[in-house]
Amino acid sequence: MALFPDADSFRPFVEENFTRLASFAQSILGNSFEAEDIAQEALILLYRSRLRLASDASPQPFLYRIAQRLCFSRLRRDARRRALAVLHMPLVPRESPPIADPVDSWFRGLPRRQRAIAHLYFAENHDAGEIAMILGISASTVRVQLARVRSRLKATHSTLPNSERCSHAS
Repeated sequence: MALFPDADSFRPFVEENFTRLASFAQSILGNSFEAEDIAQEALILLYRSRLRLASDASPQPFLYRIAQRLCFSRLRRDARRRALAVLHMPLVPRESPPIADPVDSWFRGLPRRQRAIAHLYFAENHDAGEIAMILGISASTVRVQLARVRSRLKATHSTLPNSERCSHAS
């Protein structure tokens, strides 16, 4: 015969053990709200496995082992969540936003195609034929777009360096 044949026979056991079980879980977790959740979950698991319990054995040790395992599982889960949260944090906290680079802001103001062409030409040192092949456009279109980029740059910045290409580009 099962120790708790129905829910009504289980109710006095719950009322007698819930507070002590929640206190036990709180001592492990340090949080009373989570401890009550653990106590409820442990009692539910005990009730579901009541048919496997020996009728002459006390269910309390089994209940406390269930609660302990649930607490340890919760602590492991919380540790994983904290570790993941650390991975998503910025490496260096910034007090204020970084100062915008005027060249970068000018470059971002170019149309997308001109940005792609300017990057390939100035930063990666490709010629018009190579850029045309990379982007799948004609070499004359690349030359026209480069002329527009240069004229826009001259209009925006009156003092330009002598070199058209980046000296540090690879």
